[in-house]
Amino acid sequence: MFRLLAVLAAAVPAVLASVLPPVTCGFFGYRMPEPSALAVALYSAAGWGADLLPVALALAGLWLPRRFPVLGAALSGLVLLLGGLTYLVPYVSICGTTQGLGIVTGCAAAATAACLLSRRDVGPRQVPAAVAAAWTVVLGLALARYLTDGDLKCFPDLTYEWATWWIRLDSAEMVGLWVAVAALGSVLVSGRAAMAAAVALLVPALYTPLATVLSGAAHDCSDLVGWPYVAAAVIGAMAARAARDVTPAGRG
Repeated sequence: MFRLLAVLAAAVPAVLASVLPPVTCGFFGYRMPEPSALAVALYSAAGWGADLLPVALALAGLWLPRRFPVLGAALSGLVLLLGGLTYLVPYVSICGTTQGLGIVTGCAAAATAACLLSRRDVGPRQVPAAVAAAWTVVLGLALARYLTDGDLKCFPDLTYEWATWWIRLDSAEMVGLWVAVAALGSVLVSGRAAMAAAVALLVPALYTPLATVLSGAAHDCSDLVGWPYVAAAVIGAMAARAARDVTPAGRG
């Protein structure tokens, strides 16, 4: 139960970033304020730490379940420390001055507490090596797609609601939502929830080709299908089905 809560807490920043409207500040004719090098380094480190924390916790749960409370708390605590340091260093940009990444810090604190409380989790914890390897591949595919998102982008000529949903899904992909979904499936391991998380990866994989065909939109893309997500969905679904004898994290 607490292992799942830890990954859920770590996934909250990506979920919120995918549903909240983006901040826009416009353009100005004068020289724009720039953050200091220290601020850029610190805020970037805290941001990347928050992005990668769900994956790190999921991998710890798959391969080192007995050490998850300590290892997970250490990883979450590192992100918590980075987030806390952002309150000491202001980040000056065209949008104004930011001091402190509240969502990142709060979620990291919640994840740290959940990792420490995961000592109370009971039930089978050791995931079969084949199942752990399968979910690791799922995580790797989702993370690789996230890191190379700009290089693999396809821009179909969608309009109206088709374009609106494409933009929403594209924004969700850019903030790591599907990596968080893969991490949740990995920590659940088996059961309907894990299966649902795996199948959900078909959404970013198939929306573009389906929207393009159904709307009759033109495109110049050589490949409309997000094949890494398709592979991740198939492997995750097979792993969830094969791991019927493993107690999901939410039931432990």
